[in-house]
Amino acid sequence: MPEPKDSSNLLVTERGIRSAFVVSGVGMVGLLVLFLVLASTRPQGSFQALDDSQYQATLAAGAERLEGFELIGETGARLDIDHAMELVVERGVDLPMTSQATRAAAVSNGEADAAGDAGAGVAGDASAQAATEADGAAVFAANCAACHQATGQGIPGAFPPLASGHAAELASAEGGRDYLAQVLLYGLQGAIEVTGMTYDGLMPAWLQLSDAEIAAVLNHVVTAWDNADALSAEFEPFAAEEIAAARGAGLAPAAMLELRPTLP
Repeated sequence: MPEPKDSSNLLVTERGIRSAFVVSGVGMVGLLVLFLVLASTRPQGSFQALDDSQYQATLAAGAERLEGFELIGETGARLDIDHAMELVVERGVDLPMTSQATRAAAVSNGEADAAGDAGAGVAGDASAQAATEADGAAVFAANCAACHQATGQGIPGAFPPLASGHAAELASAEGGRDYLAQVLLYGLQGAIEVTGMTYDGLMPAWLQLSDAEIAAVLNHVVTAWDNADALSAEFEPFAAEEIAAARGAGLAPAAMLELRPTLP
């Protein structure tokens, strides 16, 4: 009969396995306890809000070096508009493309041909010339075509058409001329109906465009495509000074919906 094996010669015994399980279990419990203690321990000390006095001092020091600029309290600032307009003229912006304040600054700097009544006449002629020289088609392509499409047909249900006589009819309607200028400046929000279809897209305000650019793009859309045939014979082209007079009303896009002319 074979002799029983001596368990003392085995590398792994039943007793060793049991001991290993006990040790590993105790270790895991201890590690878990440690994690729980660390998770529940509050950090020592306290947090304090940062003092912004140093930031304010730095900002004030920087503002002192800016000519025509000053801080008002902790949240406001004032910019000298006359100085700003002088900088615009100094950097070579065309006089007809700037605002009335810019033209006034240019006159005071001797850059206009005349002052007083003569200067006002020059400014008026320059305003009309600027609207004529501005490329309305290019302004439309860069800013309007994405919604109203290059053909002026718009996007059904979202952005209304400008072609098919619609823009011309708006320009010829009572109050339509002012409305078109204002809707470019202040946008439009709310559902409108054009040729039996409802459009409920949001038109943004285009205050960043110059007076001449807005006048030029309006002249483009009321005469482009087949709109010229629907335009009133008494229609006069939009002028930059006409757009300038419409600025500053602070109208909201939703308010423009109430000003929209009623078309037959």
